[in-house]
Amino acid sequence: NFFKYAYVFVTYHKSGHVLSRHLVNYLQKNLAFHFGSRLAKGERVVPRRNFNAYTKCTNLSLKPGTVTILDAPQFHCKVDELRHLFMNNPDPTHKKFGVKIIHLVRNPFSMAMSNYHYHLLDPAPEPFVYDPEVNPCESLNGSIGPGNDVKADLVTQKLTNTQVEIAGETKPIMTREDFTNIVQDCYSMWRTRPGLTDGTYFDHLSALDPREGVRMATADKFIHFTLLANDLIMFDRVERKVRQRNVDHPGKHNDFDLLTMPLDDWIERPDQSMYDFLDFIFHNHMPENRKRAQAALHKKEYLAKASHPDDVHITSGKHSDTDELIQLLRGDAVFGGILARMEVLLESLLHQHAGSENILDDAAEGVIKLRPLL
Repeated sequence: NFFKYAYVFVTYHKSGHVLSRHLVNYLQKNLAFHFGSRLAKGERVVPRRNFNAYTKCTNLSLKPGTVTILDAPQFHCKVDELRHLFMNNPDPTHKKFGVKIIHLVRNPFSMAMSNYHYHLLDPAPEPFVYDPEVNPCESLNGSIGPGNDVKADLVTQKLTNTQVEIAGETKPIMTREDFTNIVQDCYSMWRTRPGLTDGTYFDHLSALDPREGVRMATADKFIHFTLLANDLIMFDRVERKVRQRNVDHPGKHNDFDLLTMPLDDWIERPDQSMYDFLDFIFHNHMPENRKRAQAALHKKEYLAKASHPDDVHITSGKHSDTDELIQLLRGDAVFGGILARMEVLLESLLHQHAGSENILDDAAEGVIKLRPLL
């Protein structure tokens, strides 16, 4: 039955892009070891180019027996539309039992720090930072679709309609005013300082005070923060929708199996994270001793990479200013509140998945209020 599911890995910038490829290799290797066969590669999806302007979602074609990686998908459609995209079987010649989704996420503050330090590297892993034509603030007003003809609005309805309570104060995760403040803050730093009037993005990150540099870097990749938060909400709602449909129509049972895995856990507990991943995929079809052996092997491989100074993708633990910058970002007037509310959303849903209680409640007028944790 393993080959009657579509396997999907969802990731974002500095939230498991490289790890997702590594996990696909582990998945394929173990399927071949236990069952003598591998999954077919799913259709390549470029979320911004494969965006459907009518449905407001990235088009998907998830056949059973395939594995697909989605880097920063655009899921702004209605819940039923997204459920259909995941559960639909585009290959009627083969039975599809459902989907297994590995959602690689990250604490927004550690994600911001990793992004900042990554783009400060010289030579840069992504050469666009040296391009004098690149303006990092323009990423906040980008376009998507096959012809870049659809304006990408980062202030999604899901984020404005999801209210989070912090220290007795309830606010939407993000408002239009919050977005305007981010745009204005970015442009207030871009080519306005002495010596940077024609500077590149890299010049700015190198010359600006780190408190400003981390804000510019976060603005540049802010779409990934919003997409991650949006997908947390959408996947939770699709999961509950599928569960209810299975109750109402037991003869048409389909699985929407979701595993949300923070990259922070993969960094701090690489062996336990690999064990949890293998257990989610294989359950009792893989012996315990093999799961633990594979988990130990992954930990050994990860620690070897993390200690290598030339590995540019692993930034954790390599910068002495990380903790200080996180505290400054928490108190920042522009980003502090937004990222803190995204953090609460993530932690609350992880808490929900660890138990059985629904944290997100549908309320009147489409507003979703995050119930405080006990």
